[in-house]
Amino acid sequence: MEPGWGREVVVDDSGAYPVRVYRDRRRLVPELLRDCRRWADRECLVQGQLRLTFAQHENAVLRVAGELAARGVRRGDPVLLYARNSVEWVVAYWAVLRLGAVAVLGNGWWSAAEVAGAIGAITPKLVITDERLAGWLPASVPAVDTAALTTLVTSRQDPPEPPAQAGAETDPAVVIFTSGTTGAPKGAVLPHRAVIANLHNLMYLSRRLPPELPDDYQGNISLHTLPLFHVGGIQALGMSFLTGAKMIFVEGRFDAGQVLELIERERVTSWACVPTMLARVVEHPDVSKRDTSSVRSLTAGGSSVPTELAGRAARAFPNMTKGMASVYGLTEAGGTVTFASGKDMLANPGTVGRPVPVAELRFEPTGDPEYDALGGEILVRSPQVMLGYWGQPESDAGVRPDGWLCTGDLGKQGEDGWVYLVGRKKDIIIRGGENVASAHVEARLRAHPAVAEVAVVGLAHPDLGEEVAAAVVLRPGELADPEELRAFAAEELAGFAVPSRWWVRDEPLPTNAVGKVVKRELVGEWPTRSCN
Repeated sequence: MEPGWGREVVVDDSGAYPVRVYRDRRRLVPELLRDCRRWADRECLVQGQLRLTFAQHENAVLRVAGELAARGVRRGDPVLLYARNSVEWVVAYWAVLRLGAVAVLGNGWWSAAEVAGAIGAITPKLVITDERLAGWLPASVPAVDTAALTTLVTSRQDPPEPPAQAGAETDPAVVIFTSGTTGAPKGAVLPHRAVIANLHNLMYLSRRLPPELPDDYQGNISLHTLPLFHVGGIQALGMSFLTGAKMIFVEGRFDAGQVLELIERERVTSWACVPTMLARVVEHPDVSKRDTSSVRSLTAGGSSVPTELAGRAARAFPNMTKGMASVYGLTEAGGTVTFASGKDMLANPGTVGRPVPVAELRFEPTGDPEYDALGGEILVRSPQVMLGYWGQPESDAGVRPDGWLCTGDLGKQGEDGWVYLVGRKKDIIIRGGENVASAHVEARLRAHPAVAEVAVVGLAHPDLGEEVAAAVVLRPGELADPEELRAFAAEELAGFAVPSRWWVRDEPLPTNAVGKVVKRELVGEWPTRSCN
């Protein structure tokens, strides 16, 4: 195998600031397809009756790239992928990058207003969508349905001559939307080096760098239930391809019963999920009836994994010889920042791991005694950090001129290097792995004519981790019940951001001496019989 994957970490000071990098590394994401050719005859993608080998996949990528080029897509153009997880989505993703264009990952749970806002911010050259989501797009936007790509994906005709690879590792590769501190979806721009460094770290830690794998290496049979529009989805996708794994998609929405059926039928060895999905599977009535003995590893991200849930998962999947891993990361940091194996989690309860090899971490006082009593704000510097938010000035990106990304998360690090999360400086609720910015929800509810005050908080939930809850004070003489407020919120917000718990109060919201709402007090006093 040609060089490109090494373990030596060096400091690259050729740019605006020094950054830790792997000396031997790939530079452009499409180069990873070359690393997959050694697995040519293996199956790589499975969904229902559609099954592709690695060779068939690469040829499909070239055919779809030719189709996109015929539709005017050129190097540097943003192409919005706004569709459900599918084999066609994966092929289109690689085709966009193979052309040197930018893959913009649309959130399939956006409201119509959020879809319009994202399209207005990005101005995509083309949108790749599907039947379920196409109706949310403005009529004026050029689009192609994934069903129209199926013939190209399944064709056995020779692909067209591929375009020459060009570009630099600092060029934009992927845009992933995330809820910022102001709430409106922002497109985090990840360069090629960010996508590659994230994969390099994970393969380094799992001792699976491509040169270290023999040609007869048996890759995982990986069940993929994470949305591909998340950074964790792209991470799992890249890992599967580079290690010769088979990636299996569910058909339609997530269903715990279908997950168990696929695990048994396809002999799934690896599953990446969020804790909410894991909880639903281990609680399913068929979990003891299905053969889950093939599963060797689970990775849960998006929020911390309760010790009790980890124990139940170990009983549901008795052959998890690799244990259960936990990671801390964020979109703006390009994915995984810290990593803990199952053994690490048991030896250091509550840890999210140690920093990955090319990441530097700082824990900086916030200046707010309430926050600093818990820990410092986590700052990250690595080649994985985003370039900024698409179309926004650098000053708004949260990345300092010296390369440090301000995460808004609070944490601390022990002398042994283990990192612990202790809270969030930014007011974000993590519901089932989805980030919900409280300020975004509050702004929508304040627009209701009957609302005088509102505070949105996260309440503990046994399935979702947190659920979105709104405490509302109405204007004198006005009436509005939770159903009316919920419907009003749903007109502009994604479904996962609409509050599911309501507290319509007669008294004002609690505030501190400077008038700031004390949300911790609200959470502590939340009535057990609040409106749902």
